[in-house]
Amino acid sequence: MKRNAFGALALAFGCVCAAAATPEFTPEGFARHIKVLASDAFEGRAPASAGEVKTIAYIVRQFKAAGLQPAGDPIAPGVRAWTQRVPLRHFTFAGPLKVDVRAGDVREQWTQGEQLSIQPARTGVQRLAIADAPLVFAGYGVKAPERNWDDFKGYDFKGKVMLVLVNDPDF
Repeated sequence: MKRNAFGALALAFGCVCAAAATPEFTPEGFARHIKVLASDAFEGRAPASAGEVKTIAYIVRQFKAAGLQPAGDPIAPGVRAWTQRVPLRHFTFAGPLKVDVRAGDVREQWTQGEQLSIQPARTGVQRLAIADAPLVFAGYGVKAPERNWDDFKGYDFKGKVMLVLVNDPDF
């Protein structure tokens, strides 16, 4: 597990409660921090990169300057770190993906990254094979009652492969 800049940012909300004095937060101040963190100097801020280390150091300096107290992982009795551990998992596919699709007499082979993007559940399962399963199109795969949108309404997906569009309905 690596320390993560997102964990540090999440701590900002918890640290505000532990502040010695109430720091002043302004839209201009947030914009300044965003501009700094988005600069090339932070190398993209990716986890497990030099940019992440720079980002965490910057955020910790800003927390300290605002008079906040650390509220991260315990490091000694009564002492906390500025960050917290955030488990990250990375999933990749081993070998080429083979997707053969048949509709009646029509057969096609779809290529990962060209005609489709296969994104299986990230459960740690080592191998997944699906044969002769019906394919059900589910639009964008969105259920949003507040927008009167439900791509799943009326469908039974059990034992079927769900095909959804990438992005979101408003894209």
